[in-house]
Amino acid sequence: MDRQGEEVHLTKLETVLVVGVIGCLLFATWELTHLVADVWLREWVRADRYTHERIIRYGVGLSISITSLLGTTRYAFRFGRFGETVNRAFLWYGTLLLLSTIGWFLLDCLPEVFVGFLGAGLFIATIYVVQKRFFTRERIVRSRMDKGQCPICGVVLHEDSLFCAACGSQVGRRCTDCAAPARIMDRFCWCCGSELSQEPASAQ
Repeated sequence: MDRQGEEVHLTKLETVLVVGVIGCLLFATWELTHLVADVWLREWVRADRYTHERIIRYGVGLSISITSLLGTTRYAFRFGRFGETVNRAFLWYGTLLLLSTIGWFLLDCLPEVFVGFLGAGLFIATIYVVQKRFFTRERIVRSRMDKGQCPICGVVLHEDSLFCAACGSQVGRRCTDCAAPARIMDRFCWCCGSELSQEPASAQ
């Protein structure tokens, strides 16, 4: 199954909506920062505006972004398509918020040219880590199979299927000891506990 790890792609409309959700959340976050600084903690900020504004800005940005990232990565692949789409929006919102907060901090401390290159490197590194850690082939395949779907085309599978009826991809096999059906990524038989053969099943 060479294409098992292909991620379910969002439609163009879903992508636009996800971008809209991210934009609204980022706007709301920075407005919250201004509300805290200008209204709720106004007197405290007046005592040392330069330092206290930055404490609020970085505190709000880091706390919300880390919370968002921890929550979305913890519950990744545990929802249906709608939940996964919303989860993805919050994942990238947390990522962008974290990077922008770090970027603002670096702009306060370092030359702009260096910050630009460093920021690009952070974005690239974050994309790599997120894909490597949370969107691995095994997790994507297991998520789809847990929902009773073909990991390639997404069609709902027949019970105890060895192959997908829509695309022909191998999705299951039988234990060589007891002939019980097993999923393609299972290592041991759920019925007798025997180690399953890694040889591909043959279509009869």
